[in-house]
Amino acid sequence: MGRIKTNLIELFIDKAVLAVAIIAALLILFIFVIGSPNAIEYDGKKLAPGQIDEFINRKAATVQEQLKKEPQDTNSYEPKAPLYLGLIKNSIKDVNTNINFPLPGYPTGTVIAANRIYRLPTIEQIENPSTAIVTMAAFVPTEELSETVTYDKAETKLADIDLVTVESGINAKQLYESFRTALAGKKIPDEWKIEEQYTRPVFAKVELQRRTLLEDGSWSQWVEVPKIKTCHPKKTQLPAQVDEYGTQIAIAMEQFAKTEIRNEILQPPWYDNAIPAEKWLCPLLYNERQKKLDKEQAELKKQQLEAEKAKRLIEKTTRTRQPAARQTPTQPPLGGLPGGLEGGEGRGTPGPAGGQPQTQPRQPRPSPVQTRQQPPQKTKTAPTTAEKRQTPTEEQQFNELLLTEKTNPADLEKLVFWAHDDTTKPGEKYQYRIRIGVFNPIAGKPWFSQEQKDLQDQLVLFSNFSETDPNKPIEIPNKLRFFATDIREADKTVEVKVARYTLGNWVTKTFSVKNGEQIGTVINAAGTRLEKAGIQTESIDLATGNVMVDARRVTEWVGAGFLRAREFYELLYCKTGQAIATVPIKERYWPEEIAKVYKEIEQAEAAEPITLLTRDGAVSGIRRTTETRSMPPEFGPSSEFEGRPGTYPGGMPPGRMPPTSERDK
Repeated sequence: MGRIKTNLIELFIDKAVLAVAIIAALLILFIFVIGSPNAIEYDGKKLAPGQIDEFINRKAATVQEQLKKEPQDTNSYEPKAPLYLGLIKNSIKDVNTNINFPLPGYPTGTVIAANRIYRLPTIEQIENPSTAIVTMAAFVPTEELSETVTYDKAETKLADIDLVTVESGINAKQLYESFRTALAGKKIPDEWKIEEQYTRPVFAKVELQRRTLLEDGSWSQWVEVPKIKTCHPKKTQLPAQVDEYGTQIAIAMEQFAKTEIRNEILQPPWYDNAIPAEKWLCPLLYNERQKKLDKEQAELKKQQLEAEKAKRLIEKTTRTRQPAARQTPTQPPLGGLPGGLEGGEGRGTPGPAGGQPQTQPRQPRPSPVQTRQQPPQKTKTAPTTAEKRQTPTEEQQFNELLLTEKTNPADLEKLVFWAHDDTTKPGEKYQYRIRIGVFNPIAGKPWFSQEQKDLQDQLVLFSNFSETDPNKPIEIPNKLRFFATDIREADKTVEVKVARYTLGNWVTKTFSVKNGEQIGTVINAAGTRLEKAGIQTESIDLATGNVMVDARRVTEWVGAGFLRAREFYELLYCKTGQAIATVPIKERYWPEEIAKVYKEIEQAEAAEPITLLTRDGAVSGIRRTTETRSMPPEFGPSSEFEGRPGTYPGGMPPGRMPPTSERDK
């Protein structure tokens, strides 16, 4: 048997060595691996060599992002306007208002501003609007207007514009009285009465809206019409919102109360018109003028028809009497005149030199109606000089409606205001509505009654909208038309006459069009009416945008009691993406409306070209006359319009377009 070891050291020496080795390995791992003896301290952190580059790169990226940002100004400006207005309103500070002096009848206590209650008046309903369309060769500014660059000083260019003006009126006197009663009337406590300048209504805006009649017969949504280019865009700009101090609205009211801004808001200026015509008038007077001109034209046409009727009656009577008045072969000619007439005194009345007694023509027996006593006919007499002086002219009536520096709106029972629309498109139909607004003098303050709480944050108090008649839309006349005048049946080539109204003149050209070809194109202005009128332009756009699809023969039954067939060709045309439309070829087959427009354009072509005025001539507003239409010699100009431009060559006055009922474009 072997000897058994009984020494403890010998028994556990191998385990002790193993334990020491493990502890040493752990110390080495912690000190040299985990503890990173080569780490250094950087920016408050202990980093290993491999972490230093990564840390520096992150810091550099952060700095780079901050460099790209806008610098932040910690010294922000604080508006001083509230402090300034507060000092003006109350320059005395630190006054104890709770001190009660022993004076009889003096109130003991303070008036709290929050206790104020006002009831602002509602703006009364404005008048029904009236509208007018004036077709202009307008001087349109090519630069934005400012306080130094006004419309009369700005650079302009000539452009065709259909200027629609919508006019209404309001009782300004009643409006002023209602505002003063509501804010500083007898029933308002003295402590609540507002400063005098805030009790007068200040006009802030005249808002014009329109909607368009769509092809399906429905109306589009209402949109606000922007101001025309004759207005200063920034001068009448309203504050963005209501502030609690009321400083912005106070400053705006001071600015908008100025006469020139008030007049531009209520009666904005119009374009200078280069077409020789009457000066621009507000719709009320303009429509009255057109009614008088239409009445004059109707009266002239009536007189022409009566003259033609009388002429035909005389010719008929002469033909019936001529056989009885003839001379027999045995009677010699009297007075050397053929037919036995002397001095042209009437047929069948021989002169005394012939030795025959004079015979009177047989008179017809008067009818019982003619033998009755007829009432005296009323004759129109020309107005006397005194009556002419008492009747105000158009200019005098217009000047009475215009606002000037001396006008006080508080004295006007009818304040006329209007707004323009120069963004219309030819051929479109519109409906307009208009309203007027004044500043809310206590906007932003809790001084409203419970029923008017919604007005606290409302900057402008508006009236109700007043609309034009939707059943009578405002139709903008077409300036581009075409007429199928003839056809060559062999190859179906159609002669199409294209006409464009530009700068006061109709320019026409006839094109030969086949299937698939465009109707009209851009032509050179040389040799056209524009060149004859001295209007400088290189080209005229006669492109209609329509394409000829085909020409077909159709049969139409006409007549009242007895029907008869009538065959003719009609032109089929369309625009891209639209339905095919048709129009008869040759004038005798056209509808009455198209034929009427065609004749009016022909009359305009036969007249002299309209020469445009210079800018100085258009601004001066000189009254200009034009030649009247040809008329029978027995009828002269109407006494009411004598010496005025009542009628125009070619049947169309400058600035007034023919009817727009043509199927077209």
